[in-house]
Amino acid sequence: MYRLKLFFIILICGVFSSPSLATVELDKIQQQIKQTEQQNKKIEQQLKTSAKDVEQTKKKLVKAATQVSTLEEQRSALSKRIAELDNQRDIITAQLSKSHDAVSDSAAGMLFIASHPSFDSENMHDYIITSVLLSSAAEKFNDQIVDATNKINELDKIRNERAIEKEKLDRSAKRYTDEKNTLDRLLKTRSAQNEKLKNQQIALQKKLKDLSARAKNISELSAGVGSSEMSADTKFSKRKLNTPVRGRLVVRYGEKTALGLKSDGWRIRTRNDALVMAPADGVVKFADNFRGFGKIIIMSHKNGYNTVMTNMGSIDALVGQEVLAGEPIGRMNPDKPEMYLEVRRGKNSVDPARLFNEPNPNSFF
Repeated sequence: MYRLKLFFIILICGVFSSPSLATVELDKIQQQIKQTEQQNKKIEQQLKTSAKDVEQTKKKLVKAATQVSTLEEQRSALSKRIAELDNQRDIITAQLSKSHDAVSDSAAGMLFIASHPSFDSENMHDYIITSVLLSSAAEKFNDQIVDATNKINELDKIRNERAIEKEKLDRSAKRYTDEKNTLDRLLKTRSAQNEKLKNQQIALQKKLKDLSARAKNISELSAGVGSSEMSADTKFSKRKLNTPVRGRLVVRYGEKTALGLKSDGWRIRTRNDALVMAPADGVVKFADNFRGFGKIIIMSHKNGYNTVMTNMGSIDALVGQEVLAGEPIGRMNPDKPEMYLEVRRGKNSVDPARLFNEPNPNSFF
């Protein structure tokens, strides 16, 4: 009887405990699901924040690059103006030295004539000659004194102007250093943000190296890296854009090059180590050496356009990276500061004048 009671007690406990265990397990699973959902929300939020941070970095880079490029241009202009003033100063100083010698000679001549007067009435001819010579020497002496005075005043003016220009240059030095440091810091931030992109590039880099080895010219290379989808809209931008580097246009589209070939793009003479910025929003398709052109960047833009920029000294962009118009992507080669800028749409080259404002013809390079 006791055993039977015990059996029923165990049976009843088992019946009531099984649903309880199931409920506990279900609660655990539901709790895990909630935790996972919360973790996913956190990750999604982090991704959104990261994307916002990247976008903010890009916008700050565009602003900083514009400031640095403008200051570099201003400092180049000031340095050239100071050099011109130094040249003018040297010329006037040399002229003053000659004027000093001429004045000394005139004074010596006047003193000689004055110390050997001939006022004998019996020799009126000598008297007249002496008088005329003395008058002529005095007039010449006066002209030389006036000329020397004008040159001294001009020299003082040049010295004052040079001091003002030098002060401007010195004042811009700190601002330029601060802006340059800001730009460098932002470039490092962007580099860190692109770490994920770097890890995806191994296979792509091999493909690009093979393509670079096979391509005979820039046209083939540009076609090989691909471009954005061709569309019925042939516009590059709503408005004309600034060129990717500041400088002086030396060869236009269609003009003959030094080798006698027709140019498919622009050649722009720049400062040494000039900052290069993305010409428009787009994706970096190629960033490496290409024979005869040094380091080059090819970017793909909307409506099937590609831009090619050559003779880079350093590249601060990764293949596959999306960049904004005006975002810094590198610097020019100091030993060959002349960019070849080519624009292509599909298989055809396009006159950059259709898309870009012509570089300032009065540029100081």
